[in-house]
Amino acid sequence: MILEIKPEERQERIKKIQEEMARRDLDAYLVHSTQSDFANVLYLSNHTPVWETLGVLIPREGEAVLLIGPEAEPYARSRSTIKKIVKMIEYRESAEPEYPNIEVGNFRDLFNEISGGKGIKRFGLGDYTIMPLPVYDSVKNSLPEDAEIIRADDIIANLRIIKSEMEIVLLKKAHEITEKVLDEILGEIKPGLTEKEVAGMVLESIYRNGAECEAFPQYIFSGTRTRNAISNTSYKKLEKNEMIQINIGAQYSGYTSAIGRPVVIGKMPDEMKKMVNFGLEAHLKTYEWIKEGVVSGDVARQYEEFFNKKGYGDNYLYGPCHGTGIFEVEKPWMETTSDYRLKENMTFMADTFVFTPEYGFRWEDGFRVTKTGVEEFSNKWQQIIEL
Repeated sequence: MILEIKPEERQERIKKIQEEMARRDLDAYLVHSTQSDFANVLYLSNHTPVWETLGVLIPREGEAVLLIGPEAEPYARSRSTIKKIVKMIEYRESAEPEYPNIEVGNFRDLFNEISGGKGIKRFGLGDYTIMPLPVYDSVKNSLPEDAEIIRADDIIANLRIIKSEMEIVLLKKAHEITEKVLDEILGEIKPGLTEKEVAGMVLESIYRNGAECEAFPQYIFSGTRTRNAISNTSYKKLEKNEMIQINIGAQYSGYTSAIGRPVVIGKMPDEMKKMVNFGLEAHLKTYEWIKEGVVSGDVARQYEEFFNKKGYGDNYLYGPCHGTGIFEVEKPWMETTSDYRLKENMTFMADTFVFTPEYGFRWEDGFRVTKTGVEEFSNKWQQIIEL
């Protein structure tokens, strides 16, 4: 049995957005998704784009509309919990086919329909950072000259920050799969394998253990390449006694996981072992500062101070946590500039990255905030790993 979000929960999300639209006097609200950044449309509709892009247009009152490219209708109808679907040329793939034989809709008619002929005066954008110019220009050109376009990413972002009971179940399931994958690949890693070969082993195990797909491009770095906080796997071969960074994650029913572990084949050099142990200490210490009501910036400041106190201030890059859910990295971040208070059922990745001139490493695990502390989604292999 596949666990998943029920259609009623997605509909309730749309209703909550409409309640906030009424408070802000917005007549319409639009979110956008691409194949690489699909979260908001998935959150509202259960549908994700392939090649084309997607939108969800929400009126202040009434039924939301799923906006799709000209080719996607059969696929969209098989998945979407939003039943009103409109094909639009603005959501076509980037190669810009003209589709002369496919009938498509337009924003002007849609705006007239959802407003009951009254017109849209205040229009909210829910995905300002990823909305492409063809969509934005079409929206702008279809609104009255005196209409306001208002950036309102925070409406859906704030809704996604607090997870429902089922969302937490799905996050736990995704981490459970990833722990199984980690167990398997730690028994298979050996010198001479390339980073890409290990990544392939990870993907095979992810799918075999019940994930719908990988949560992100799997990180397998080794040697000096581990200094990269973000990178891609290469054809470099794994060697004994060097740092190997493993960051892997499965996606299950639209929700993601990540587990990060530093690994060495053979013996970890003494200085490296000391550094890795410090990183694990900082990683676990982070949980001690977290519970409902705590100011997020206070956690980040204590984390940075911990690095400095232990003499590792020069090895600090960022931290200590970022939000997680549909994406492995999503809002909010915990940074020294953060001023929001933690709430129960916020979900985060404890993301502890430490670097030196020769190597770097990351401890990473998911958790949810509780009234008294945290509930970890993964904690296997939180130890020095020498294979």
